[in-house]
Amino acid sequence: MALGKWPLRPALAPLLAVGSLVLLTWASYAWVKQRQLDELHRTLDSRAELYAASIGGALNKYEFLPLAVAQSDAVAQLLEQPSADRVTQINAYLVDMNRRAGAFAVYVLDDKGTTLASSNWQDRSSYVGVNYGFRPYFKNAIAGGIGRFYGIGFSTFEAGYFISQPVQRDGRIIGIVAAKVNLDWIEQSWRTPGAGEQIWVKDANGVIILATTPAFKFKTLAPLSPAAKNDISAQRQFLQENLPILPHKVLRQFADGASVMTLERQQSGDTPALSGNADKVDYLAVNRALGPLQWQITVLAELDQVNEAARNAAMAAALGWALLLLALMYARQRRRRIADKLNAQQTLARAYEQLEIKVEQRTADLVHANGRLQAEVAERERAEQTLRYAQAELVQSGKLAAIGQMAAGVTHELNQPLAALQTFSDNAKVFLARGRIDDALDNLSTISDLVKRLGYVTSQLKGFARRSDDARKPVSVRQAFAQTMLQIRTRKHSQRLTLHESWLEDDIIVLCNAIGLEQVFTNLITNAMDAVPESEPVQIWFQVRREGGLAVLHITDNGPGIPLASLDKIFDPFYTTKEHGLGLGLSISAGILRAAGSALAVRNRSAQEGGGAQFTITLSCDPGDRDEGNI
Repeated sequence: MALGKWPLRPALAPLLAVGSLVLLTWASYAWVKQRQLDELHRTLDSRAELYAASIGGALNKYEFLPLAVAQSDAVAQLLEQPSADRVTQINAYLVDMNRRAGAFAVYVLDDKGTTLASSNWQDRSSYVGVNYGFRPYFKNAIAGGIGRFYGIGFSTFEAGYFISQPVQRDGRIIGIVAAKVNLDWIEQSWRTPGAGEQIWVKDANGVIILATTPAFKFKTLAPLSPAAKNDISAQRQFLQENLPILPHKVLRQFADGASVMTLERQQSGDTPALSGNADKVDYLAVNRALGPLQWQITVLAELDQVNEAARNAAMAAALGWALLLLALMYARQRRRRIADKLNAQQTLARAYEQLEIKVEQRTADLVHANGRLQAEVAERERAEQTLRYAQAELVQSGKLAAIGQMAAGVTHELNQPLAALQTFSDNAKVFLARGRIDDALDNLSTISDLVKRLGYVTSQLKGFARRSDDARKPVSVRQAFAQTMLQIRTRKHSQRLTLHESWLEDDIIVLCNAIGLEQVFTNLITNAMDAVPESEPVQIWFQVRREGGLAVLHITDNGPGIPLASLDKIFDPFYTTKEHGLGLGLSISAGILRAAGSALAVRNRSAQEGGGAQFTITLSCDPGDRDEGNI
């Protein structure tokens, strides 16, 4: 049939065109969305498998820990015949095992569920003496199985994964060994900035125990059964958590357990959105079984890109159909112009009219685009103002950080003089009570020197941004070292220190602040004493030599040395290799010597040299003293 002779009524053609356009647009949208959804489904399947394998591997890594401890004869002896000495021995053993394994805690329970020894026995939240007989991991292990359980710690109030093994001797179970593993690092590994993916892990009762978004933790997707509530309450699994239902809506369910659900978009990774400020987001959720505890990991991905791709496809289909329709109309019009040569002028006029309409439409589009550009410019200006405000906030944060560093320095440097003040003041009272006036006066003189040192520390930190006026004053190295050792001998366990001194025949006078030099000696010697294990004697070699106008002082210990990774950072503020150190002693010591125009260096001695760490202080000699020495 000829193109220009379609047997269609004028009113039917637009309806047919609009209907076909709507049908094509909807079909394109549905087809592309389903394809994108299937592709996302396959992707999430593999990602969920990967996450499940990584979590399972992480949990399996700690399965050996309680089993290895349960094989120890010393642990069995503690369970069969508890004593204070054995508790102390096993506490030390558990601390060492836990340090190697990297778990949160390892502890030993008797057959009634009471903790006899634990790796955290020194913490305020120690497990020692606490009864955990109500926990499932204890019941399963005491019955001869392997205990596995996730819950909030009854003593620490921190959630973790518990693994337990029975301790068997002569065919009977005499107690259990349990280990607690903190899984917070798994959640941290999931939290990628800007990611539209959500991950959570549910336990056998359907409670979310791990989640990318903290607001989702300890919530459920459905009401708990009475039996589940009773079990959770009896086991004190989540302590005082109410376990509310997470607001969501399932839009579509797939045969393999996957679903499309709607959740509220969270404003940040740590803070849930306020009511009224959160918008709804559609997610595709894919589930995978995890571990022997019947856990289930769920990976959710936003469907924004899927919906956007479907919308783009629908728009492209609509545009293509519109262009095709326009092409058909143009062909029909051209055919009509050829057939109706007599109406050429009228046809041209109509073409001009159509052109004017298109120009008006294009003009309207340009005006609309100009309005959008103006709105974007205004938005960029607001963003620039926000950036300037954020920069001002960062400056303020830097000031607060500097104040915090000063406060930490005061805390670190005043601890040792204050401890010495306590010791000498107590001794002075004893001397006065016994009538030993001269000894009491000597102690009071020492206390006066210590007060001067405290004043120096505070004045040094008070002058945070300027050099002290007395940073380069003549001071006797021998006198400063003797004053330091007077304070060191007041420390606990100082009797295990053996000092080897090597002095020149004549005393050396250097340019430095006297109290500051004592402070440097104190930090280096106390660090050396702390580096040597308490069970071993401390050997320190102090050597003084002269190189022209410089005095070179070596302080060497018999400790394990400084880790190679720490050598370049050992003088940085707040960097420490001690478990409870502040990381300020060496930084402040280096600062005192820099103010005096001197230097502090460190190296590890080789095995042929005897090992240990060696600190080298290079000081300028007093010119007057050097001249006298030359005479």
